[in-house]
Amino acid sequence: MKLDAYRRKRDPARTNEPFSPEPAARGPTLGGAYVVHLHHATRVHYDLRLEIGGVLTSFAIPRGPHLDPAQKQLAVHTEDHPIEYLDFEAVIPDGQYGAGPMILWDRGRVRYLEGPAEEELERGKLDLELVGYKLRGRFALVKLKKGETGQEWLFFKKADAWSSTRRDIVSELPRSVLSGLTIDELRQAPSIAARLAARAVELGAPRGAIPPGKTVPMLCASDGAPDHGEDWLYELKIDGVRALEGIVAKRATSPYRAGPKRSGDWVKTKCERDEEFVVVGWTVGERGRRDLGALDLASLRDGELVLRGKVGSGLDEATIKTLRERLDGLVVDKAPPVHGKWVHAPRGRTFVRPEVVVSVRFLGWSDEGVVRHPVFRGIRDDKRAEECTAGPRGEQGRAVRDTETGADTDTDTDTDTDTATATDTATATATDTATATAGAAGGRPPVALTNRTKVLFPDDGLTKQDLWDYYRAIAPLLLPWLADRPVILVRYPDGIGGKWFYQWNAPPGKPDWVRTLEIRHADDDRRVEVFLVDSIDSLSYLANLACIPIHILASRAETIDLADFLTIDFDVKHASLAEAVELAHTLRELLEGIGLPGYPKTSGQTGLHVLVPLGPGVGFAAARGLADVLGRLLCHRHPGTATMERVVKKRGPRVYVDTGQTGTSRSIVAPWSVRATAGARVSTPLSWDEVTVGLDPGAFTLRSVPARGETQSQRQRI
Repeated sequence: MKLDAYRRKRDPARTNEPFSPEPAARGPTLGGAYVVHLHHATRVHYDLRLEIGGVLTSFAIPRGPHLDPAQKQLAVHTEDHPIEYLDFEAVIPDGQYGAGPMILWDRGRVRYLEGPAEEELERGKLDLELVGYKLRGRFALVKLKKGETGQEWLFFKKADAWSSTRRDIVSELPRSVLSGLTIDELRQAPSIAARLAARAVELGAPRGAIPPGKTVPMLCASDGAPDHGEDWLYELKIDGVRALEGIVAKRATSPYRAGPKRSGDWVKTKCERDEEFVVVGWTVGERGRRDLGALDLASLRDGELVLRGKVGSGLDEATIKTLRERLDGLVVDKAPPVHGKWVHAPRGRTFVRPEVVVSVRFLGWSDEGVVRHPVFRGIRDDKRAEECTAGPRGEQGRAVRDTETGADTDTDTDTDTDTATATDTATATATDTATATAGAAGGRPPVALTNRTKVLFPDDGLTKQDLWDYYRAIAPLLLPWLADRPVILVRYPDGIGGKWFYQWNAPPGKPDWVRTLEIRHADDDRRVEVFLVDSIDSLSYLANLACIPIHILASRAETIDLADFLTIDFDVKHASLAEAVELAHTLRELLEGIGLPGYPKTSGQTGLHVLVPLGPGVGFAAARGLADVLGRLLCHRHPGTATMERVVKKRGPRVYVDTGQTGTSRSIVAPWSVRATAGARVSTPLSWDEVTVGLDPGAFTLRSVPARGETQSQRQRI
């Protein structure tokens, strides 16, 4: 029996420790929960407890965890503990086994990377990934062959994004993640609570219960934490159980101020980044990772691939299997044309065509332009290789194709724009402009439509003139959605079958009357000059740039750091629209329950979007948090038809509930915007009465949508 040793050492009538029945038999353990206790018994030590087979397999670590991969700590395998120990923090009574205070020093999730934990334990080597408040990344437990008792193991950190040779995490973070107390303070917990209550009374704090739902937490400003000053305190920014998200600097003398207004007395700085890269190869790993040890990463710079290093951390057995299924069909005999130096692969490398896009979290860039301490996050089927432009600051840019001459032209690396096609806007032949100009205001030159016969939708015969005419016709309905919002272009200079690219920066040579706004791109901190579209002329100018879909941010120019709506995207690539319709109506019920409206629209492809307006002063973190909660509630209510799983292979035939479209640099296609699809579908606002199983997204196109009335649009603006 797994818990026999635990029970023999303890008297349930005298100790305050948990007792539970023997766990039922279950299948192999691939992951679960973990806890690290700091325990002051005969001597101070740490206890690492890992969920395996329904109990907590425990290791006593005298010196505690360390983040330096070179520091290997002794870990003694002790008796299994009941699963209830995950929440246990108390002073074990004198005279009992292990008497003394025990705080919950860390807690989170564990994933076993080399197969079921039971097999790894038997083999004498546990390769695991921890995601907790304090410990993150890959760790290993290796059994010593010549230990005195046969239960001696070594515990150490593996090199990854969270390893460090400088930090002493047990000294830096001595407090409990449950109570906030140190091991010495736990004995005095009642008197500490009494002192705090007395101090609150002394300061005039009123007594009484806090009304539920009335308290808004204090919020952080996001301008960057100060790096010096004795009057500032620094704490880790905790994101659920995913701790080391960033740092919060707090002015020591400042009072607590309830939100939603952000205070400069609390300032946050994030220390990690997520970017997309295209896979150009894979290397052979050791032992259980022989199928795939690491992925070779690349991104585009000036239209050409540049090597960005490799990532192996974060790959589990299921993910490796999925990746191999995707990559095996892309294998090529020689390396794809890339710039940079390939990372050494002592056990071999396989090259692939650059098509599979993956998301990677990392801490920064090396001097050579490769990622530092990367961790694999998932496959991004919603991204194309052409969109992978991540790189160190100053490297941004890509080669584009001149729509008139077919020549390749480098963009300015700081503006990320199409300098060649600026000519397409600024100059036009007499034939082009004779019959296609927009009405100019204030005596300025008219907006010219150039190359108006260029076919943008080959299957439908629709031209640039058709796109121009549509956006001018729909302008009264579209412009209110664009007003004062940063606009991101998606340009198709050669039509939807040709080369395309995102464009954040307004191009050189733009008319002076076109409004722009300089903002900070949250993904890489560079400054970008985005469009603000507030007139039919500026909308016509975008149409002439062959901008087919128009994307908007969920913020306004005057409150650029605040979200005024969030988006729930129902992706039906592997499911039916009827299932998405059911989920949308469940979302409507959830929103009504919390007093928020929801406005549905077609995505312009096959799915549905629901836009949810928010009140003033809502930060993007809160908006994304609410979106995630709503998504999880939908999946909980409809487990057979809804999923938030990012890995496509794991979704099955379910609707993907995408809550990731809300962020400081995340955009959503604007209502009434044309999409780059056959048929020239339009992302069209709907009434809830139209969201039925008979809904046909293909009925809303560039040709049909202008006939829809303005009344519906007026009702559904954010």
